Amino acid sequence: MGTQPIVKNRDFNERQIKRIFYRRLGTVVWVSFLAAAVQTMIFFAQFDPAYLNEIASITISIGRWQGYALGFVFFWSFTFITGLFCGVIMALPRTKLAQRIRHES
Repeated sequence: MGTQPIVKNRDFNERQIKRIFYRRLGTVVWVSFLAAAVQTMIFFAQFDPAYLNEIASITISIGRWQGYALGFVFFWSFTFITGLFCGVIMALPRTKLAQRIRHES
């Protein structure tokens, strides 16, 4: 018996499918937020955003706090996209080649 998408499964109604979707989306958002917080702490423990602004080739005046905020948004968006991509891949149904073949004994 292969894995089928939730939408084609008759055991779930429309409301339950939306709940499952929002729960999965909330999980991806929350985990990516926590991962971005850790990444921001580790990155900015090593690099000062004011110094990075001085050596950057782009001439934008960004303060230290703005650098922290932009770094956090970058890390959060990057981990959100990767988490969302992994979630979509895991939600796809298995192909016929990946299904286990039951042997009658």
